[in-house]
Amino acid sequence: MTDSIPTPEELEKIPYPDEAFNTWGAASVGIDPLAASFTSLPYQPVRPHVPFYRFVAFPDILDLRKAGYEMERFVPLFDRLEDVRYREALQLSEMLHYPSPALIWNPKRARHLELEVRAQLHEHGLGDIPPLLRRFLAKAFPGDTISYLSVDLITVFFWASLAELADDLAWRNPNLEAKAEYLRFPLRTIWN
Repeated sequence: MTDSIPTPEELEKIPYPDEAFNTWGAASVGIDPLAASFTSLPYQPVRPHVPFYRFVAFPDILDLRKAGYEMERFVPLFDRLEDVRYREALQLSEMLHYPSPALIWNPKRARHLELEVRAQLHEHGLGDIPPLLRRFLAKAFPGDTISYLSVDLITVFFWASLAELADDLAWRNPNLEAKAEYLRFPLRTIWN
């Protein structure tokens, strides 16, 4: 009896009945989820980094799909959240809590615009998407990793995801384009 590690081709032959099992979590990067769960050493080849958005509940994915969006629409934004450095998180947090009078951006105004954009989304039948997006973003900071910086990052990236939705509706209401740019401003300061 040999204890050989199965090849990816052998793993593909195993019939898994569920789309969620095949496309989310460790299986999404070609690792057998059962093998990934049994390793006790972190950061081993059997346990590579899997982005947080691969761990959202599949019913939430279906709700997003029912509203006309796929998760892939937000993946570039979510990947940016994964790549935020500590220095950038501090810069964003400072923008939220200690707004500079020299900046044309104000967090209080951004909160007002958030409500206006959410009202427009609700008016066009997309009112269920913002709570889903906030829930997805919260998966980036599980358990004890939540801090004031992570809350601020969730807020800023939530505004950016609302800006993505506002861009899609800008053809119906031209004011949404300017609101989207305002909500996206904090991220533009760290990535330009």
